[in-house]
Amino acid sequence: MDKIDNDWGCNHQFYCDDNKVKACIVRVDDLIKISEQLSKSVLDESWMLDLDRGTRRSYEYTARDTAKALVSIFRRFSDDNELGAEFGEVMVSISSARSLAMIFNHKVLPIAEIWKPQLKQNEGFDFHTECSSQLINFGEAKFSGHKNPHGLAIPQAERFINEDKHFRDRVHLINFTSNQSIINLDDDKFGAIAAFSINSEDYGSIMQNAIKSINTSDLLNKVQYAYLVGVVVC
Repeated sequence: MDKIDNDWGCNHQFYCDDNKVKACIVRVDDLIKISEQLSKSVLDESWMLDLDRGTRRSYEYTARDTAKALVSIFRRFSDDNELGAEFGEVMVSISSARSLAMIFNHKVLPIAEIWKPQLKQNEGFDFHTECSSQLINFGEAKFSGHKNPHGLAIPQAERFINEDKHFRDRVHLINFTSNQSIINLDDDKFGAIAAFSINSEDYGSIMQNAIKSINTSDLLNKVQYAYLVGVVVC
């Protein structure tokens, strides 16, 4: 079940839906296109339209300041075509959320850096989605130009949950998600996402290793569902 995403220069592929573990793969075929869409994504302020005036004003400065910094990162890539760590991690975050929307019908929430108060110092989850079961999913993204860092994304997602960093996001998420999703979060019902770059032509083996890792971790005892997203740059 592949979904071609021409506007973003990507192809989204269903990988598995096995009880509590669900997985998909993003193949990035056109880095210039995705760079343009990443810029549009962080500049999009439509998520603030339904907020009350006071709440919106509390986010406007942080969102615009962060968006400006991120767009400069994307433009540097467009200028020199060098896939650096900063660009790569944001690409993994946003493209993974988009893939979960296209494959598993998730709602994509604004990337965390846009609404958290400190640029590049949030020390928490990188991105979030909301699924049709009205659960908030907390995403951790890892990028490497040489390795397959699922072995970093999975334990870090688990560590952040152990440190209650998902609950620290609640004060913001209440503005972007349904009331029922917040009630479920308060009842310890939520999901986790481990997103990571893949630097191998053997996508299947990497995904199987990631599934094995998540099944042998304690993460599945803490979440309703765990999502794995592998991002391949062709």
